[in-house]
Amino acid sequence: MGPLVSIAMAAYNGEKYIWEQLRSIVDQTYPNIEVIITDDDSSDNTLQIIKEFQKKYSYIFLFSNKTNAGVTKTFENSIRHCKGEYIAISDQDDIWALNKIEVMVNEVGKEDALYSNSQLVDKEGRLLEIDFKSLMNLQSYYSGAPFLLSNCVPGHTLLMKRDFLNTLLPFPDGVLFDRWISYCAAANNGLKYIDKPLVQYRQHETNAIGITGNSKNKTHRETNAHKFLYKKQELQTLATAPVKSAETKLIINRMLTLFNRKWSLQRSIFFFKHRDEILIIKNKSEFRKILYCIKMFFKPNY
Repeated sequence: MGPLVSIAMAAYNGEKYIWEQLRSIVDQTYPNIEVIITDDDSSDNTLQIIKEFQKKYSYIFLFSNKTNAGVTKTFENSIRHCKGEYIAISDQDDIWALNKIEVMVNEVGKEDALYSNSQLVDKEGRLLEIDFKSLMNLQSYYSGAPFLLSNCVPGHTLLMKRDFLNTLLPFPDGVLFDRWISYCAAANNGLKYIDKPLVQYRQHETNAIGITGNSKNKTHRETNAHKFLYKKQELQTLATAPVKSAETKLIINRMLTLFNRKWSLQRSIFFFKHRDEILIIKNKSEFRKILYCIKMFFKPNY
């Protein structure tokens, strides 16, 4: 039958889309799964929809937050209740390929985590002429350095070894949880990429995390008054991660040392030296990488 795979979901006011996602999960070709859902104090019919599925599928387990805790803490609660050897993350509003778990389990190797490509769809589930691979440089990663500036791994694509994931809890407040997981996996035993679109990633006006991986609070964070402090907090948080990659530790410590508002030739030289490691995720051309490194002379716009 294969090892048990736990699917951890966070739900919140998801009545419009959650039925379709749950249907794609219970119809998976991989037979040995459990579904752990934490509802974040929904006020619509989300709970009723989940309970209807529970009546038919005994491997669906539901927990409820008494007050709204936010997406990270809600996912964390689901993960803490998972019993599987592997844990997959599920959003409430996507649609999974029916062989998603089967494909990913068959690809498990020495790496701590795996992720796949995603096909973007609109709010009605219609395919868009774009996938995540066209936006980001999706590949296997064995250093955390690429994740110091951004993330190319949405949580809904991840399958992780449970023993690895347990070392990352509780999720810190200073960085999005899927970036935390990706960074730690890449900087330990690796993050493996599966070049198949195994999720239809729905884009709509109520996404908690949208196409660029940014949260709803980005507008507030990205004001001039907050951007510098927020970026510094991200780096400081990542610097506390339990990672073993010496290269990753060296790069992040140097980035923190150079993170200041002053002009700095040392900062620009540092980015020139490490541009292929740090700037790889966004698929920048060599010309754009050089421009970015020059910009680092004037300000640490990490």
